[in-house]
Amino acid sequence: MDKNQFATLAIGIKSAYPASKILEDTASKDFWYMLLSDIPYDVAKNAVMEHICTNVFAPNVAEIRKLCMERCKQPVPSFDEAWGVVQKAISKYGLNNAQEAFATMDELTLSVVKNLGWRNLCVSEAGEADRANFRMAYEAKEEAVKKGNQLPDFVAKNKALLKAQYIPAIEVQEESVASQIEQKEPVRDIKEELTPEQLEKQSKRFEEARRRILGGKT
Repeated sequence: MDKNQFATLAIGIKSAYPASKILEDTASKDFWYMLLSDIPYDVAKNAVMEHICTNVFAPNVAEIRKLCMERCKQPVPSFDEAWGVVQKAISKYGLNNAQEAFATMDELTLSVVKNLGWRNLCVSEAGEADRANFRMAYEAKEEAVKKGNQLPDFVAKNKALLKAQYIPAIEVQEESVASQIEQKEPVRDIKEELTPEQLEKQSKRFEEARRRILGGKT
């Protein structure tokens, strides 16, 4: 989508929501264009039209990108669909034909299956518990995939570069602190520092204190 095409969309949004204060200045329009320019014009136009026809409030960038991704990205299977694929693979291929079973799964479903363990899923008799565990793991990853699909390529790539730049540094720092803790000398028992004469004197003082507390009784 070029700038002239985006300008047409901006005019359409402003005309549909005259009370809205979005896209009022050049800086705002330039920023929106930077975040939407990777989307084909016909996709963005159709998404904006859907929003205008179904929402009383003006769209934001996230809403537009979400609608656009529904039109140009492979949809993420629902939990029920993914669990159905897993159950079918278990029934058809079983424990000893894991690779054939894995070939029937999309990347997201396969990652969850591997996390839970193919063998565990195949031999388990706790169907409801397995389903619940799969659902919890799948839906967490599903949300991350959907959010990742909405990102412009330059944002996703920069995110990866920043993680590579900063996360290792944090890990090294944590390892350094842990190493310092491990290298600290253990606290030595006080008794190891006392001579036999000092230990005897200390014992007598304890005995005298005990007698005073007990009123002189032994």
